[in-house]
Amino acid sequence: MDKEFILGIGSQRAGSTFISRLLDQHLEIAFHPLKELHYFDTLFGIRAERTLKDFSKEQLTREIHRLCNSETLDFINSHWKWYLESNFKLLTEPISEIHYPSLFSGHKKIFSNNIRFVGESTPEYMLLNSSQISKMRELINNSYILLICRNPLQRTISSFRLMMEYNRQVKTEDELNQFFLNLIKSENIWIKDQIRYSQYRKVKESYEKSFDKFLLLAYDDIISNPKYILEKISCFLDLDFMTPQMFDFFEQRINSLSMKYTPSPQVLEQLNNLLRVLSNDANELLGQALTH
Repeated sequence: MDKEFILGIGSQRAGSTFISRLLDQHLEIAFHPLKELHYFDTLFGIRAERTLKDFSKEQLTREIHRLCNSETLDFINSHWKWYLESNFKLLTEPISEIHYPSLFSGHKKIFSNNIRFVGESTPEYMLLNSSQISKMRELINNSYILLICRNPLQRTISSFRLMMEYNRQVKTEDELNQFFLNLIKSENIWIKDQIRYSQYRKVKESYEKSFDKFLLLAYDDIISNPKYILEKISCFLDLDFMTPQMFDFFEQRINSLSMKYTPSPQVLEQLNNLLRVLSNDANELLGQALTH
């Protein structure tokens, strides 16, 4: 790639979609329209290739329906075509035969001299080990790595809501609480992944072995301190984000869930016991108490 690269690596349910779209507002950044490319986690076997292809097929199917049912075609632009082209490539080609930079050649904006950065964001990249991250470095050079940290308990509850919303199962409050408790006690893969998505210090140390441009942001600051977030990103990328347009963007709600579920005291107690050490470590790492 002849552009500098920004890679969002998570965390899950911590505002990574919001920050990706915020970055894409800047005239010198072209962020991939397909949130969560899942390239590296699939390449290294963390995510099944069949899962990626099913995901890409679902995205394409949705856009075909949109194309057929829309009265106007004003959504068809180079950004939309880039989104379609990437999904088609991920669906039809083996991941091992896809050259990662080719996923960023579908938008003429990228070839403009005004564009300094391209990028993408996939929270599952948090799950890569040091050896896999080193191989990633060979493809994207010394890129700018961005990690957003959220209170582990609140992040895990939000992730549970997301899972239940995707499954589209109607459950009572008691059934949800019991199911959540069973997940915690059984130590299945989902709850283990939630722990890994909250191991911010370990992830930071693993990435800093291969990359020296690493930025930590706090989800709490996205909620309550936009000025601080914009200052940190401006300094990190050496770009001006302190504009009215960027401040206005914080008024938007992005990737919010319709499901409203509040865990029972018993669930909260079990989660606190499970995540207490990680929560304390996150507070120490960020130098503030993460509460959201």
